[in-house]
Amino acid sequence: MVCDSVKKRGFTLIELLVVIAIIGLLMALLLPAIQRVREASNRMRCGNNLRQLGIAAHNYENDRQALPPGTDEQGTGCLVFLLPYLDLETQFRLFQFRPQTYATWYLDPLNRPPSTGSTTVPRPPNLYGGEGNFETFRCPSNPAPGQYVTVCLIVAYGQQGVDYTNGWAGQNAHVYSSYPGGLILGRSNYTGVAGYYAPSQLQGLGCTGCEGFFYHRSDLRNSLARCPDGTSNTLLFGEITGGHIAWGGSGGIPNGLSGWGWACGFNYTGFGAPEAGPRVNGYPNWYVFSSMHSGGVQFCFGDGSVRMLRPSIDFSTYVYLSGIADGVVVTNIP
Repeated sequence: MVCDSVKKRGFTLIELLVVIAIIGLLMALLLPAIQRVREASNRMRCGNNLRQLGIAAHNYENDRQALPPGTDEQGTGCLVFLLPYLDLETQFRLFQFRPQTYATWYLDPLNRPPSTGSTTVPRPPNLYGGEGNFETFRCPSNPAPGQYVTVCLIVAYGQQGVDYTNGWAGQNAHVYSSYPGGLILGRSNYTGVAGYYAPSQLQGLGCTGCEGFFYHRSDLRNSLARCPDGTSNTLLFGEITGGHIAWGGSGGIPNGLSGWGWACGFNYTGFGAPEAGPRVNGYPNWYVFSSMHSGGVQFCFGDGSVRMLRPSIDFSTYVYLSGIADGVVVTNIP
């Protein structure tokens, strides 16, 4: 009996190159789709975080008949007061409120380590009052907390004796943390919306009632129930990515991405239109509401709904959305 031998052979070089080319083409086609799915998921998680902040603010008002202050007498921001309503009661108990001893929350050595310019963090305490990163305050599309070289402590704009009465602020500045505090203070990608500018600065700007839900001691005047423009038409919280600041080693801070801390109270819409997506030149406009989403910046409105505003929004419309009593009700948000 005669058996025909079967001759085995492998891929030729040309066949192998064709297969590799096909795989590369498929990857090139699939990668953008995967990225879109990931971004859609991130945007949904980010929107849910903002929604949780809105629910917390509503629950706080139900208990106190007022919203938390944008900043209190020590400059403590609104998100600190919402910690117990976000299942972060333990962190809230660590945070110190001692206005008789310390003019600002960040001068209290139990909230933030004293400024030395060093990268060595003194212990104890094992955890400072303003320390800690929590998923509720983080947008998954944004850089990780460790990529931020420091965070903003307070946005202090306005006039002494009008906006501020205790002499510690009103120097018209964003105050950032020097080291080692800048290394460990909790990061946040969200903050309260303070409206166009500080109430005293609105005089002569032709925008009566353009203050927002949150500004210094806004709890003395504001609540969701007292919003003439309607809660569904007024911004409550917004995304903020921060940006690159050239510190030049001042206060021990290297040049780099500088963002917001969750103990920082608010930001003003008057600083500029919202910005979204990867931005050129290292995020130079660190002072505006912003996001890494390609479509726009997400905001939580006073009624708890979350909607996205595009960077192309008319600036006047944007300002009117941030004011609680400007008399202009924006119903069709572009």
